[in-house]
Amino acid sequence: MENKINKNKAQNIIELINSSGAIITEGAISVLSAIDSGNSEILKIILKSGVKNKKADKILAAAKRKNIKTEFFSAGEMLEFEQNIKNTGLYTLGKTHGGIIAVTSKRRFLSPRELMEILPESPKYVSAAIIEGIEDPYNLGYAARALYTQGVGALILPERDFGFSESVIERASTGTFSKMPVAVFSNNKNNETNAKIDLINILKQERFKIYCIDKKIPANSNIKTNGLFGVKFADRTVFIIGGEKRGISKDFLEHADEIVSIPYAKKFPHSLAAQTAATIISYEIHRQRELKLIEP
Repeated sequence: MENKINKNKAQNIIELINSSGAIITEGAISVLSAIDSGNSEILKIILKSGVKNKKADKILAAAKRKNIKTEFFSAGEMLEFEQNIKNTGLYTLGKTHGGIIAVTSKRRFLSPRELMEILPESPKYVSAAIIEGIEDPYNLGYAARALYTQGVGALILPERDFGFSESVIERASTGTFSKMPVAVFSNNKNNETNAKIDLINILKQERFKIYCIDKKIPANSNIKTNGLFGVKFADRTVFIIGGEKRGISKDFLEHADEIVSIPYAKKFPHSLAAQTAATIISYEIHRQRELKLIEP
């Protein structure tokens, strides 16, 4: 009889995911971030029976406060659920969820103009990052974590269907991805307008200075170039990072205000991983702002 109950509980969640196009968020940190951010609808929270800690208590309190449905699974039911999810071929639960899982709607990302409406105009220092070429969701999550911890105010990405990779991004970012405002721009080359140039124009209208983090310079270009150690980042900064394979697209490079290279201590012909570059640049912006704050 217990096996039948286990199967029904697990199957009900699978049906909820399939019928609503939902995704899974796992682990206390990610689930709490999803609840607090309000960027996704929390359809149900699943807790393994016997899980007792401060984070689980916070999740239960938040769920009660926001009228989120909560369901408890026995150890056997949780195993059944894990196996059923794996059998769908869509997602595999990690080993560190700690018996805390949320079924959430896919996140609705902002348009660039919507992002401009929520970014503050009055604080002196505002920054955002455009990351163009990260394909691996873990690497994007690591980049989001670095950007968030160094005070970058927003993330802008090429539009795509993140699907269940959104769960991986959230886990790798330790919940910071859902805390950051994220906008997307069209990556469709068949559009009548060039979305990348439109994005640059929107940013410049909002008085942002655009920095491309790259070693290459467009031919016949008069764009200012500098090494990272010689750059003074503007109070309103957007920096663009490309992927290791394709780098930054021509449209971004040709319309940047400045191209910035990251100096190496040794001869090395290859680019840094995008998440590494994101960490270095966001740290340097943070460092410069801290120095400005303590200047007499």
